[in-house]
Amino acid sequence: MKNIPILILPGTLCTEAMFQHQITQLTQYCNNVAVVQFTTENTLAEMAEKVINAANDKPCALIGFSMGGIVAMEIAKTRPDVIAKLALINSNSHADLPERKSARTKQIKQVKRGELLELLTTTFLPNYLYKANPEHEKLITEMALTLGADCFEAQVKAIEDRPDSLKVLQSLNTDLLIIAGKEDKICPASHQQHMHQALPASQLELIDQCGHFSPLEQANEVSRLLTDWYNS
Repeated sequence: MKNIPILILPGTLCTEAMFQHQITQLTQYCNNVAVVQFTTENTLAEMAEKVINAANDKPCALIGFSMGGIVAMEIAKTRPDVIAKLALINSNSHADLPERKSARTKQIKQVKRGELLELLTTTFLPNYLYKANPEHEKLITEMALTLGADCFEAQVKAIEDRPDSLKVLQSLNTDLLIIAGKEDKICPASHQQHMHQALPASQLELIDQCGHFSPLEQANEVSRLLTDWYNS
């Protein structure tokens, strides 16, 4: 087994539950695979510090899904030495779009009214998957309801004023894997293609019939790509 620890950084309202397939596969090659759970941290700096503490100041292979990828880029700004390898899954490096910020403000108000489940059902789930899947939708809903409204507000506030991080990635000297779902409505494949074009040494993998939640929707392919990346 390799001695480089693996840290998985989840997306908004996501927990370890969605990465079970990847964890099972990666533990065949690494005996130190952990998920860094974000809960009350309401700034990217706080999230990054939690990951750095989990790494014990040692180089790790970071896997960032969606928001987790944004956290990884924050780490790259101040502690690039902690990143031995980096995989970005359904994420992007651009600053938050103005229309997204306005929408998130409304979503926070809705969640504070006790309507988290309604927000998930009407707004998020229709945009998360390439194809409706009751089992995946149930898991996504359970994760969100377990973490709850306060966690949602903290995570939204953490990422809403983020700057563009492409130059940070360009300065990072490490193996970089970019995974994208071709049908991702949240982080379109064009965003990952933009990163890849600006990062000639990166590896871009576009997955067919795949929306935003690729670790669930195309679990076998994502696990295969991650194990190949880790072992390269």
